[in-house]
Amino acid sequence: MLLGCQSCLIQKLDTTPYQQTAYYQQTKTSITAFEPAPATRTDTLRIGWAKVNITPAQPEPMAGYGKRKGKKYEQVHDSIWVRAFVFRSGSQKAAWVTADLLIMPMSVTARLQEILADKGYNLKNLFLTATHSHYSIGGWGQKPAGRIMAGKYSAKIVDKIAQSILQAIVKAEQSAVPAAMGYQEIAAPALVYNRLVGSKGYIDSFIRVIQFRKKTGEKALICTYSAHPTSVAANDLRLTAEYPGALVQLLEQRLQLSMAAFGAGAIGSHGPQAPGEEYTKVNNLAIGLADKIEAELQDVSLTYETGLQSAYFPISFGKPQWRLKTNRRFRPWLFYAVFGKYPAGLSMLQAGPVQFMGTPCDFSGELLPEITVPNSKRKIVVTSFNGSYIGYVTPAKYYNLKKYETHDMNFFGPYTGTYLTEMINLIIQKSN
Repeated sequence: MLLGCQSCLIQKLDTTPYQQTAYYQQTKTSITAFEPAPATRTDTLRIGWAKVNITPAQPEPMAGYGKRKGKKYEQVHDSIWVRAFVFRSGSQKAAWVTADLLIMPMSVTARLQEILADKGYNLKNLFLTATHSHYSIGGWGQKPAGRIMAGKYSAKIVDKIAQSILQAIVKAEQSAVPAAMGYQEIAAPALVYNRLVGSKGYIDSFIRVIQFRKKTGEKALICTYSAHPTSVAANDLRLTAEYPGALVQLLEQRLQLSMAAFGAGAIGSHGPQAPGEEYTKVNNLAIGLADKIEAELQDVSLTYETGLQSAYFPISFGKPQWRLKTNRRFRPWLFYAVFGKYPAGLSMLQAGPVQFMGTPCDFSGELLPEITVPNSKRKIVVTSFNGSYIGYVTPAKYYNLKKYETHDMNFFGPYTGTYLTEMINLIIQKSN
């Protein structure tokens, strides 16, 4: 009887090479068939930006890990925001959006598709990411795992976030005018470490910065970095955007920007490294990154660009492989009951030479060397949390490590990282 009950919950891990699966063939065929829309090469990119404060008027559930478990915050340490950039070229347009949230929740993505449709936006031209603050608002998770991580579900909170994103996009679109842009990679190895395997692993140490300057002189930038915003204690009940929020505030002040925005980069294996504890560490990390950016930002010339392209590629997966032991997994129905079943995909937005690739996960920086850049003029920027979530995605060689990232939060088996990386490379190749 006991064995029979156990078999209802647990089964053997499936280690079939992903290239031999139907889901791989389906996704590859779909991406291979992609034909990019003709890019408008004669119209200078018009770019606009805007931000909206989403700090609640009263305490709401927090999202994160540790000991909070959806408790309401007790104090606001600093405000949380959504930020949007809109790119326009001829009749084409696309929006790049980030929010001071743990992830871009699936419930928010679904709501955005409802309210943005009549504004001319859908997943094909809506690029989403988040700052990954572990100390922001929750209330957006509908399944048990989401409620444990982010507190009791609230349709009101979900709608508030979505409506704020809508407001930011509309404002950004209205402010779009011809603008020059420039890309830069700035090394900051002292502020990040490989939290998965330490010095044995690869570290993505670059701050990736995209600058913008309108003909009116108004300036803004987007930056990404790979360090997790996890410097504050796990039981701290203060609402904060953590180091990404402190960083963009410093950049706006020092560089006289009308807006700076942060998107979580390939953070799946990377942690923050700076002197001090708690908010001292947060501030030192933000100051260290701001110092690096300020010191090197003037070395890049900004140019007017003409190319704009965006797309969304649904990604098929096999059955979930949420592990109990090294070679045993919970049955898929149990995973779906706990975490839910959501569509996932890869997002792409190319503005001039910069091509953003959005992933539905904590994407590991250790996978970046496997991404092929077709030529020196193309600049690839990979971000996490594009509106769905499939767990941590790390290299296959680490699959049997008994770590949180590789065991507890690897939802779809050992080859997920290799699979997604191959699909990213295929998208880059098709959109070249």
